[in-house]
Amino acid sequence: MMLRQLFIQTRPTPNPSSLKFLPGKDVMPAGDQTMDFSSIRFTHISPLARRLFGIEGIVRVFYGKDFISVTKKDDLDWNIVKPEVLEVITDHYSKSLPLFTEELPAEDTQINDDDSECVAMIKEIIETRIRPFVQEDGGDVKYLNFNEETGHVQLQMKGSCAGCPSSAVTLKNGIENMLKHYVAEVESVEAVDELAE
Repeated sequence: MMLRQLFIQTRPTPNPSSLKFLPGKDVMPAGDQTMDFSSIRFTHISPLARRLFGIEGIVRVFYGKDFISVTKKDDLDWNIVKPEVLEVITDHYSKSLPLFTEELPAEDTQINDDDSECVAMIKEIIETRIRPFVQEDGGDVKYLNFNEETGHVQLQMKGSCAGCPSSAVTLKNGIENMLKHYVAEVESVEAVDELAE
């Protein structure tokens, strides 16, 4: 057990139901991408995520550049769940298994030819300024939409930020203020639930 804990470090996140697990190597094949699994039904592309969801009480798995963020049910004790999570992650990396069995979807902040100047700026700010900050806390933010008429930006909070008590503060005081500062057309930012997409 000591060897596992020396190999895989854990870090708390602002969400008490989420922990960051750092295996000591890059998790995502492309360091600028992330992957969020909010249900076992989305884990068909990742054997590791599927195994983590096999642990009773795990409700979300998120891959960042060099970490795996795992979210449990609020009423479970990390002392019970954490050893199982460490065992699954250690087993995965010790066997050098692939993280994905299918191609990853396109990145949400990729700037497309038909994006307006505002949308391109919003995507760039999310990618270069907001995403690194949010990933420090074991989560991520996904760009969904910008309504040019209302100035309304829709984002999805991912990883440990999804359901985190402090994510509303992060959204309004951090993300919204930064986007309004750099993009004059932005009036407001709203987090949209995955099911509402």
